Amino acid sequence: MMSMDEKSSGGLPWLDMPVMFHSSRADTCKMTPEQCAYRSGHWRYWYEADHVYSLNTVYFLCATIGFFTIVHFLSKYAPVRAKRSGIWRKTTAIGRYLAYKGYQLPAFRYSSPSLGVILLGIIGTIFFFAMTLGPKPYYWPNTKDGSVSYGNSPPIATRTGWMALALLPFVLALGAKANLISALTGVPHEKLQVYHHWTSYAMFVLALIHTFPFIVFNIWKGQMVEKWNTSVVYWTGVAALIPQAYLTFMSLPSVRNRYYEFFKATHFLVALLFLLFFFFHCDFRLSSWDYFVAGGAIYLFSLFAAWTRTHLINGRHSATIDLLPCGFVRVRIPTIMSWRPGQHVFIRFLSPQLGLHCLTAHPFTVCSLSHDPDKVGKASEIVFYVKPRHGITARLAKLATKSPVFSQTVLLEGPYGGISDTATPTEFDTVLVIAGGSGGGFSLAIVEEALRVYGNIPDLQQRNIQVVFATRNKEVAEWYREEIDDRTSMYDVPAKRVSISIHDTSLEHTEKPVSAPGTKEPSNEVTDEIEPALSEKGSGAAAIDQHMSTIVHGPRPNLPHIIDTATSTPGSHRIAIFACGPASMLHDVRNAAAEAQKRALRGGAEVYLHTESFS
Repeated sequence: MMSMDEKSSGGLPWLDMPVMFHSSRADTCKMTPEQCAYRSGHWRYWYEADHVYSLNTVYFLCATIGFFTIVHFLSKYAPVRAKRSGIWRKTTAIGRYLAYKGYQLPAFRYSSPSLGVILLGIIGTIFFFAMTLGPKPYYWPNTKDGSVSYGNSPPIATRTGWMALALLPFVLALGAKANLISALTGVPHEKLQVYHHWTSYAMFVLALIHTFPFIVFNIWKGQMVEKWNTSVVYWTGVAALIPQAYLTFMSLPSVRNRYYEFFKATHFLVALLFLLFFFFHCDFRLSSWDYFVAGGAIYLFSLFAAWTRTHLINGRHSATIDLLPCGFVRVRIPTIMSWRPGQHVFIRFLSPQLGLHCLTAHPFTVCSLSHDPDKVGKASEIVFYVKPRHGITARLAKLATKSPVFSQTVLLEGPYGGISDTATPTEFDTVLVIAGGSGGGFSLAIVEEALRVYGNIPDLQQRNIQVVFATRNKEVAEWYREEIDDRTSMYDVPAKRVSISIHDTSLEHTEKPVSAPGTKEPSNEVTDEIEPALSEKGSGAAAIDQHMSTIVHGPRPNLPHIIDTATSTPGSHRIAIFACGPASMLHDVRNAAAEAQKRALRGGAEVYLHTESFS
C-alpha cells in the first residue's frame, strides 16, 4: 500500500511525521489531462483504493455473515406453521445436504470440510481472484527515465494490499472464542475455525501478491537496493511477512496437528509481532489504521467477555482428578454453572506442577448434565473424560498415576458450542447417538438428556433412542457399558425404546458377542451391523425390563447401513443424529446423513445431524 510519492520515515522511528490517523487524499497530477484521467479511473486511482478494494471486501464478508444471520434467525423464530410447509422442509433438506456432504482422499488421509463450506471457499476465491486479476493494468506504463510516471505502486500490488488489510478484523473475529459472528449466525466458534484458517490463507496470498510486484518494479527500474536501504516501508513489510508465513505454514492441518502444543505456545507471540510490523508498514496511509482499530475492538471485546465470564461469573473451582482403569483421566468439578449437552469448557489448571501448561487454557467436552441447584439442593458436577495424548493430558495422567485422587484449583471459561437450543431431543422421534473412542464421553451427556426428556413424556409410542459406540480398547468398551447402564437405570424409559450397542474392535475377538449382565443374549452371529431399536424385535422379560447394552466383538459397525435403516423406518418423522469420533467415522456419518436428505426431499423423514471431532 505504498503511496505514489514515497517518503522515508523520519519519526517514531518508523512512522512519517507528523503522525495522523488518516493521510491526506490531496492529489496533484503533473501529466497530461488524458494520462491524469486514465490514472484516476475507478479501479486504478491510488487515493481511493481503500474505498474501492477494502470496503468492497468488507461488504462481501458482511453480506456473507448477514445471509447466515438471516437463516439463523428464521430457523429460530419462524412460525411453526411456516416450518411445516413443504417449501421449508425441502429448503432445509438442501441446506443440510450441503452442510453434511463431504469427500475423502484416502491416499492423503484427508477428509474434506462439508460441500457447503467448500462452496463458500470457492465463492470467496472467485471474489478475490476477480478483484485481483480483473482490473487492468497490473503495472503502470511508466518509463525508466521518469518522463512518464503514474506512480511507484503497481496497481495489482495496491489492490491486493488493501484487500489483505480488510481481512484483518475478520481473521481476528473468526479466531476468537467469544465472537460476534457466532452470536449472529449461531455457528459456534470451533466450527468457524475453518474460516479463520481460510481467511488467513487468503490474507497471506494477497500479501505475497502485494509484495512481489514492488520487487519486480524496482528491479526493472534499477533501484531495489536503494529502496531497501533507505525506505523503512520495505523492511517493515518483510518483517510482517515473515511471522505471517510462519503462522500460515504452522496452521496447515498436517503440521498443526503434529506440533499442536508448540504452535499453541508460539501462536500469540508471533501473531503479535505480525500485527506490530503490519501496523508500522501501513503508516496511517489513507484509512489503513481504521482496520487495526476495528480488529482491536473486536478482539479486545472477545478477551474482555472471556475474562469476565472466567473470573467474575464462574470464578475459581476445585477439580478432583483420577485415573480410570480404562486409561481415561476423569476430571470432576462441582459448580453452579449451567450448560447444554455437547458443550465444551476451557480449563486453566493453576498448579505449578503442570509447568507452562498452567499458563494456557485447554478445551474439554462436558460429559455430564447440569441441573438447577435450587431444585436439587446441591451444585451440579461437571465431568470430563480425557484420553491422555500429549501435553497437558499426558501430564495430568502422569500426576494421576502418582496420586490415585488429587485436587487442582482451576479456572473455567465457557461453556461454548454444543447442540443448538432448537435441536433438543423433545423435537425428534428418534435420537441416534454414534461415538468412537474418547468421543464416548461426548455421547454420555446426549444420551442422558434424551433419557431425561423421554422419561417425562407420557406417550412414548414413537420415541426411540439408539446408541452405537465403537472402540479398539476392551477396557474402554467395559467403561462405556458401565457408564451407559448407570444412566439408563436412572430414568423410566421402556427398554424396547432404547438400544445400546458397543463394538469392541480390538484384535481379541471372541466367537460370540458378550452381553452386559442381566441383558438378553443376542442370537445372531458376530456381525458389524446392529439391530436398530426401532425394529422392536425381541420378547420376554429381559427385553421388557432390561435395557440392551450389548458388547459386540468384531469389525467396525456399518454406520451407513445403521443410519439408512434408522432414517428409512416407517413412523419416524424427525430424527436427530449426534456423532463424535475420529475423522473417518464422522465422514461416514456425514455422508449417510446427506443421503438421507435426498429422501427428505421426496417426503422422507427429516434428519438433523450434529457432529463433534476430538482432533
